[in-house]
Amino acid sequence: MPYRHAWVFIIALLTATFFAFWRSYFSILPTASVGFHIHGITASLWMLLLLAQSRTPHRGQIAMHRRLGQATFVAVPLFSAGSMGVIHSMAVGTATGDPFYALWGAPLAFIDWLAFGAVLFAVGMALRHRREVRLHSGYMLSTVLMLLSPVLGRVINKTVPGLIIGGPKDFPVFGWGVQLANFIAGAIALWLWRRDPRTGRPWAVALGVIVVQIVGFQTWGTSEGWRLVSTALGTRPLGALLAFGIVAGAATVIIGWSASGVGRKQSAET
Repeated sequence: MPYRHAWVFIIALLTATFFAFWRSYFSILPTASVGFHIHGITASLWMLLLLAQSRTPHRGQIAMHRRLGQATFVAVPLFSAGSMGVIHSMAVGTATGDPFYALWGAPLAFIDWLAFGAVLFAVGMALRHRREVRLHSGYMLSTVLMLLSPVLGRVINKTVPGLIIGGPKDFPVFGWGVQLANFIAGAIALWLWRRDPRTGRPWAVALGVIVVQIVGFQTWGTSEGWRLVSTALGTRPLGALLAFGIVAGAATVIIGWSASGVGRKQSAET
């Protein structure tokens, strides 16, 4: 089975998530916004599901792996709703003059929207290729790289001298942490792609997304037009965005699962 040690990376990412978001989320749970709560819970559940799915095949628990795979039909719509939750919360923070989001709300929203689409695409392709082990596992695990940047960026901003944020005066260096994290995620995607070019398409796609994130964070994400668009979402009801996320996630898993059946039928006819 491919990616035998992927579960170790996921555990490390979960640990880093707790460290990265301790001050901004975990230590202030009672006062955090609903959108952040939804995102935190659903993103954690998604990583735990990936952890279990990446571990069970290597322990010979194929039946368990397939049962966990069925949970994707619930986990993906919830994860999509959670993504909309954090995007809404950042938009509200930007619109209300939060000093951090005044600087970084719009660029972060650009990254999050791109990651939202990339994760759904990867899950859809994983379901479509669920009988092709390397492609299936590659697409599923590539979704982790979309979660790496916001986590690793904050770890960098807590630990790397010159990039540590101790208060509002240090907010301008936050972007350097995000970009350094993006470059690390891109290097991982490139390495995984080049070590197996024949079935490494999932990592090539992830690399392409990360490159767009790197460029867009500094360009489109900082434009006034994008700022107005992303901030406007904060005036929309949270429930409407959550509903959009659920519908988008449900459509992804249904289309991805159905596409696999269509592909097998066409192959049989030819």
